[in-house]
Amino acid sequence: MSEASQPHDGRPVLFVGVGRQRVGKTTLLNTIIQSLREQGTELVIWNADLLNVTYNLPLFHRDVLEPPSSEFEDVKSWLEERIQDQIDGQYNAFLDVGGGDTALSRLVQEIPIVQTLERQGIRVVLAHVIGPEQADVDYLRHFTARQLFAPEATLIVLNAGLIMSGRSAAHAFAAIRRHPVVTAAIDQGAHLVMMPPLSCMSQVTDRGLTFSEAGEGVIKGDRPRLSFFDQERVAIWWQKAVPVFIASIPPLWLPYRPGARPIAIPAASESSTEDAASA
Repeated sequence: MSEASQPHDGRPVLFVGVGRQRVGKTTLLNTIIQSLREQGTELVIWNADLLNVTYNLPLFHRDVLEPPSSEFEDVKSWLEERIQDQIDGQYNAFLDVGGGDTALSRLVQEIPIVQTLERQGIRVVLAHVIGPEQADVDYLRHFTARQLFAPEATLIVLNAGLIMSGRSAAHAFAAIRRHPVVTAAIDQGAHLVMMPPLSCMSQVTDRGLTFSEAGEGVIKGDRPRLSFFDQERVAIWWQKAVPVFIASIPPLWLPYRPGARPIAIPAASESSTEDAASA
């Protein structure tokens, strides 16, 4: 039986988002973190993407931990300290490492991080965020070819928010789904999911709003309130599309939530699940 189909064993999770620049790694992590925290999940947030100052996790979460500087060796040492602390504390953590040649990439060349953490009781979950461009598969190719950082719990997240207007998800991602690197990863146990699009995402993130705040029309700073129509778009996406998306991730690959109410999947959104599966 694969990990994706097993009941939760209560092990803490290190959830890491990777991918090319501007494919939506931070958006993915922010969406999952907000959803889980609304359900009462306890988790720690690590932000190693210090080059991204316009849209980063600290903009939405006050308790984000960051390296003391953006110097490569400082970030690498900081990551080692955080991972050691997670092993000692046995808690859930979400990590945004940014794109390009990262400190994590260098670290996994020195130490078999996945095996090390697994031996210490931490499940490593790697989420490869991919848009409809063929070059977006490069990160997945790099990690899987060298087997440097290829845990069994590997997600391939197709970000439908990157699809150009007028194209269906099925058409936009058809070549990606057939790509030999993607099919090989799936054969090895990777799980494919589709992140639902939000047309006014930039309007929300530019204001530093959580998705609940955006749907409720909250105002922050000197930016104007979201339009009524965008408030409704966010509310529908957050209350219907996102729960379906979260439920598409194997439960074992998300933090265990003892006593938390289950994520409700609205019946009205069942069609979106079918669309994602056929994309």
